[in-house]
Amino acid sequence: MKKKPKIGLALGAGGARGLVHIGVLKVLHQNKIYPDYLAGTSMGAVIAALYAAGKTPAEIEELAKTTDWKKIVDFTVPKTGLLQGDIIEKHLRKLVENKKFYQLQTPLQIVAYNLTKNEKVIFSKGDVAKAVRASISIPGIFAPTIIGRDQYVDGMIADPTPFDVVTEMGADIVIAVDLYQRDKKVLGQEVRQIPLSKELMQKFVADELLNFRNYLFPDFWPKIILKFFHWLFDRLLYPAKIIRIMAGKELPEISKVMYQSLISIANNFARERIEHANIQFKIRPTFGHLDWLDFDKVEKLTEIGEKVMQKEMPRLKRLLS
Repeated sequence: MKKKPKIGLALGAGGARGLVHIGVLKVLHQNKIYPDYLAGTSMGAVIAALYAAGKTPAEIEELAKTTDWKKIVDFTVPKTGLLQGDIIEKHLRKLVENKKFYQLQTPLQIVAYNLTKNEKVIFSKGDVAKAVRASISIPGIFAPTIIGRDQYVDGMIADPTPFDVVTEMGADIVIAVDLYQRDKKVLGQEVRQIPLSKELMQKFVADELLNFRNYLFPDFWPKIILKFFHWLFDRLLYPAKIIRIMAGKELPEISKVMYQSLISIANNFARERIEHANIQFKIRPTFGHLDWLDFDKVEKLTEIGEKVMQKEMPRLKRLLS
């Protein structure tokens, strides 16, 4: 009797564009095809972890639609990143039901980059939510994730589309969902503007003012004095007019430059790796004007994933039969 080939699904990095992974999984499920191995980088790690934890593609899509992204960001004093990432990790831990890797329904490995040791890291043991947080820690946007004594950042630096990871896990057929397009721009050109929404900017300003207030008036001061100075600070610096002055601003220039440079490098790196790889299925969606911040376009991005996977289904079925 012929042995059934093992399917490995590699879900790549790409911010909101990673929502196309949901569509890919939906089509596989509709055809009763279930991955035997999963690997994910950045947003691909998020989708892969939810699926491996037992969420169906339809449930993941609903979660993406109903998540209030404004409530899971935690701005920090921008030394190493704009966002701390603690709230997102807490949210992820809830969604994956606080599972460890060995408790997942489908074998999963998650790619991140160890900034301390300057090397690619593949998480396959321990806390799933912590590994995902490390994998999504985009330099300049998120502060690095601390695990032990080491700092970890987004896995796209080392492995944007982790087809090699599922191959090493034992996959006979590899489906690599590659979210990168050939980057014809040269680093140093004008960086595209990346606006923050008004709501996020308001939250950013409020959090920054609160951090500043706490720094000026530490908790060990007598409560009655703290109460007076907090009242004075709020009256002078916290009014809505300051929020309005800063609302509509964009991501700090350093964050824009770092992210755009990282994407440019990852684009070309991903292209070189995947062009010369022996992969049976290279899934390459086209996004038009949809960008890495378009988390409110869940349906459109999911539909793109469905269409591109449906196109490959006849060939996949022939291989499996």
